[in-house]
Amino acid sequence: MKCKMFVLKNAEELNQLFMRNKDMSMLLDEKDRNILHEFINELQITKDNCLSLLKTFLTLQEHNYSIEIIWLLHTKQIINFAEFIKCYQWDLDHIVKTLLIISESNDKLNQTILTDLLTSLLILLSGEPNHQFDQHIRIIQTFLKQSSLMILRKPETWVYLKNLQFSPFLIKSTIHKVFKVVLKNMLMADIDFHLDVAYEQYRLYKTPDPVHNMLLMILDELDVDVLYSLINNVVTLDAQKANWKMILSLITTFVKKKSYHSHILKLKLEELFNQTLCSSSTNKDFLKCKATLLIFRHCCLEIGLWSEYSRWYSSYKPNVDTAKVFYSLLTELLPNDLPAALAAHTNVQPKLTESCCNIQTEYVNKAQAQLTKINNGQDFMGLFKDYDDCQDMYIDGCNFPSNDFFQL
Repeated sequence: MKCKMFVLKNAEELNQLFMRNKDMSMLLDEKDRNILHEFINELQITKDNCLSLLKTFLTLQEHNYSIEIIWLLHTKQIINFAEFIKCYQWDLDHIVKTLLIISESNDKLNQTILTDLLTSLLILLSGEPNHQFDQHIRIIQTFLKQSSLMILRKPETWVYLKNLQFSPFLIKSTIHKVFKVVLKNMLMADIDFHLDVAYEQYRLYKTPDPVHNMLLMILDELDVDVLYSLINNVVTLDAQKANWKMILSLITTFVKKKSYHSHILKLKLEELFNQTLCSSSTNKDFLKCKATLLIFRHCCLEIGLWSEYSRWYSSYKPNVDTAKVFYSLLTELLPNDLPAALAAHTNVQPKLTESCCNIQTEYVNKAQAQLTKINNGQDFMGLFKDYDDCQDMYIDGCNFPSNDFFQL
């Protein structure tokens, strides 16, 4: 009887509250928030039968109520968010859309709601696979994919990732999974900064501060092997249309964040380029060669050791087939190639077999002509100032081999 009196007493007021807050992405005003808190407090006292009546009431609302109502019932341990999804047959796209909307807000309550609800779903990832949670996993997967694209458009929306990182309810392996998924999605996003554009503009591109800060946080959780694996996978899947802004930013941030591991990354990228060249036989392989060369060079530049690239080039010993691919690639890059790269290619030549010499000589002649064209009417030193001033742009203590650099 007490329970029925309680429901009858509150039903109309509660119904009006739901009517005022039909938009799932809308938060309650202070008056409605107080009403709901009072209702929940009474419900916790008279829980048992009243809970089943509450669930019936929620079903009658046809999913038209604020995410804050769901969150409050979840945090007060009345109805878990995972139970909402399972029992009330929520439209998954609608849930994802709502979570994305509140992720755009810097409001503290919005971020708290988002963190709590995402955490409740991510906890399911830490256990054994269970088909009962397939819908919940799909929500997480879809949200992370769409959120990754949103972060590229609005970099400041990455803040929820930081909140998840410091959640006491999530284990490290779950955070690693989330960050890897987000980073992979961003690296693979087609934002019209393709490989050809990257070769033309990458020395002019500067990582925006919000993106840099986000990558710093992500790299706190991911090591050099994971980073290398992600880059390798992305350029293998679609080297041309990958997000080259993010690839370049990731390498730059890693070198600054983990300088003690930067040479390990450089060696891995050097080996990747060598392997790609040796196995190149199709147009797709040629694109991957072009991509891995850019990544390797960029890493050398960011470390502040362009001499590493010059060393690699002068000691490279390809066979005839590989030499054809390599010098075809360098010839294609000639119109927009770095003056420093052209100088490295014309200073000290790798000792190739006689059958490769014609290919090499033809390229070197073109590279020398391009350098002469670039130098015409310009201050010679100005061609290389970006690389000489690396202590201001990257790290202190750079030691470029000036003799190798300035001989033509």
